[in-house]
Amino acid sequence: MSTLAPVLSRPANYMEGTIVRDGLRDIMDRESARVTQLVADWLARGLEHVYWVGCGGSFAVLEPPKWLADKYSTLPMDRYSGWEFVRRAPARLSPRSAVVLGSHSGKTEEVLVALQLAKSRGAPTVSFSQAGTPLSQGADVALTYNSPATNLSKLLLGYLIVTELLIQRDRQAVGMELKNALQILPEALHAAKEATEARARELAHKHRDAQNLYVIGTGLLAGLAYQFANCNLLEMQWIHSTSLNAAEFQHGPLEIVQADLPMIFLLGADETRVETERAMEFSRRHGAKIIAFDLKDMPTIHPLLAPFGVHLPLQWFNWYLGVERNHPISTRRYMGKVSY
Repeated sequence: MSTLAPVLSRPANYMEGTIVRDGLRDIMDRESARVTQLVADWLARGLEHVYWVGCGGSFAVLEPPKWLADKYSTLPMDRYSGWEFVRRAPARLSPRSAVVLGSHSGKTEEVLVALQLAKSRGAPTVSFSQAGTPLSQGADVALTYNSPATNLSKLLLGYLIVTELLIQRDRQAVGMELKNALQILPEALHAAKEATEARARELAHKHRDAQNLYVIGTGLLAGLAYQFANCNLLEMQWIHSTSLNAAEFQHGPLEIVQADLPMIFLLGADETRVETERAMEFSRRHGAKIIAFDLKDMPTIHPLLAPFGVHLPLQWFNWYLGVERNHPISTRRYMGKVSY
């Protein structure tokens, strides 16, 4: 007889059914052409810099587009949390900049203040949000989604922008490779989602009593590691956690490794994989309990789309941790309940 906990009565889980596939396909169908025109307009204005601004999950999903641009483009990009952008008020921010702002609710205070800062400097603005929010109504261009898979939706919008920048500005071959991979992504993710549920549920059962969970990733997966530690384990599960960049692991964090410490490693399929493997093998040698989520287990997902693929087993793991711990992931003590 299975010892897995029964599935609780709960709010809808966006990992069920075809929600992920349908939501991403809707974005591709509605927003791809608009992004193509948006980027053309930016370049016609003499674009010199792109700023990405968000908080929490919206901050995390803006890291992969910046990473891709850093690697393949000469166009400078910076990513900021909302108040950090506002307080720094970059001197380079000008009409030749573009500012991309993400907020699912479209009401995040510091993101709306950041929007006003961008407008005061004459920079064109674009929002990632639900439709009809203060952010989407205030931005020059509103890119929207209708899916409860909010972070995947904003991630896709970011990829669409950086893909078009590569195609239209300086690395057409890489941009077209990304564009073709994105076209088949909704269906590839649906298949990977179905294939990763069972193992993630078993892992949630095995680690349901964990009091601390470190999350390690780098490169395209650094933002996802941050998201999972902050927005899932800390916010949703109330489990002590932090994210660590595998490229920095030997410079201090390795001292925390000890026998039976559960550690989550996110592995991509590009050149950054070696740093994560090295940190993982060190931790294994010194007795840690290794929980690996590996893009190579999803061979239909392009290596440059790693944050989409690895998101899937992580989200199943998060969901079933809530089931196993009798702690629905919508539970909050403070967020939306008390003033901050």
